[in-house]
Amino acid sequence: MQIMQTAAAAFLIIAAATPTFADDVWHATRTLMPGDTVRSDDVVAHAPVRPVPDAVPASQVVIGLEIKRRLSDGRVLTVRDVGPRSAVKSSTPVNVVWKEGALSLELSGRALEAGAVGDEIRVLNTMTSRTIRGTVVGDGMVEIRSGQ
Repeated sequence: MQIMQTAAAAFLIIAAATPTFADDVWHATRTLMPGDTVRSDDVVAHAPVRPVPDAVPASQVVIGLEIKRRLSDGRVLTVRDVGPRSAVKSSTPVNVVWKEGALSLELSGRALEAGAVGDEIRVLNTMTSRTIRGTVVGDGMVEIRSGQ
């Protein structure tokens, strides 16, 4: 009897330490490609069949986020799969604004990487062929701060 009680207590301790996978997480309802914006009909919430590290819980809002890598139909969304919408896409033209006090200079560039508002990205100055770094401040707009 004592052995059975000890085994039952050990099972309860192990069960309590094991995370539960009954919580609902987001699943893709169709194949989603990088750059797609998640719509309400692109995802469905239900419990995963097996544990998935970094799965996005159904309590987190994903509608309006951008897909960062290809997801096949039925796949569980992870934190690496979705993120804020990119305001600048890689290899696209951007307006670069350099400001210092009252002085402001605007030039054309080409984004060398994608970024959401607030991200620092590399930009090619198309006039000088030099690479500069700036902060994404809006759709197709990058700001260079004085001293960079």
